[in-house]
Amino acid sequence: MYNGRQKVTRKDVAREAGVSETIVSYVLNKNRYVKEEKRQRVLEAVEKLQYQPNNIARALHGKGSRQILFIAEELSSGYFSELVSQMSRDVYKQGYMISLCESRGEEGFVSQILSRQFDGLFVSASGVTDRELKLLAKSGVPMVVFLNREIECDLQNTVLVDTGLYEGSRECVKHLVKNGCRNFVYLDKTGRPCDRDIHLKGFLDQIKESGLVFEPEQKISGCKDTEELEERLQAILEKNPSIDAIVARYDDLAAVALSVARKMGRNVPKDLAVTGFDNDFISNYVSPDLTTVEIQKEEVAKSAMEALLALIRNEKTDKNISITARLIIRDSTKQ
Repeated sequence: MYNGRQKVTRKDVAREAGVSETIVSYVLNKNRYVKEEKRQRVLEAVEKLQYQPNNIARALHGKGSRQILFIAEELSSGYFSELVSQMSRDVYKQGYMISLCESRGEEGFVSQILSRQFDGLFVSASGVTDRELKLLAKSGVPMVVFLNREIECDLQNTVLVDTGLYEGSRECVKHLVKNGCRNFVYLDKTGRPCDRDIHLKGFLDQIKESGLVFEPEQKISGCKDTEELEERLQAILEKNPSIDAIVARYDDLAAVALSVARKMGRNVPKDLAVTGFDNDFISNYVSPDLTTVEIQKEEVAKSAMEALLALIRNEKTDKNISITARLIIRDSTKQ
């Protein structure tokens, strides 16, 4: 905007509000905490001087950017693609668009997000550190976090969604133990392991409760790709023929396990039971068809979307949402 013949600058806003230009930047970009009294002075100065950088004017008039960001741990995941697809359909009817971003783990990642003035955020917790979550929450941007790992910090203006990973993992172990399995291997996702993973915690808690022994080397984690995972799994099965159950973090990893078992002449499920997680389309197209846990994606998407829109509108909403996952028993574990 122009005031007479001069364009209003950030410096003008700072002078009017009686603060530094840095404070003005923090308020407009929402990337640092600013005391409420100073924040209000800046916003009033912006309004008075009609300073309108990018989408700030819309935000000040309560219109927002109409943009929501989904921060995922891996965009190639079938689970995330289905979830976002469902959310996009629902949120479009409300006048919003969803953008996708893979978590980076880089310095300045949070600032890059906040500088783009999104109205709200969906966050997969496993790809974002506690420190980054705290910065995002402190900025005041409404946020819904999917709990795939334990979070050890308090988050303001945030809804936490439990999609059933922990209990679903426990149900897998219970089912296998009921079928007589006693010696387990756990297949973690490839790439960097998730710190404090809720699925792994459910697995280990149920193993302990069942009175079984699980050695650290029976967890295959940190593989750079599926080829390395395949090699490590084959080595474990050759070294320990008594292994009778494999619990995989995802269905595609369980498919790798079925392939390894077939190559080694291990009969599934007679010699070796295998479970996956997510009920991805592949679970019905492997042989034998795969026992897995289904996350109620439509319910998760609907509940998360409603919660985020409530936060954006400053309406009351439950800060904790829990949705039960469902164990689907198929031929890979039947005796």
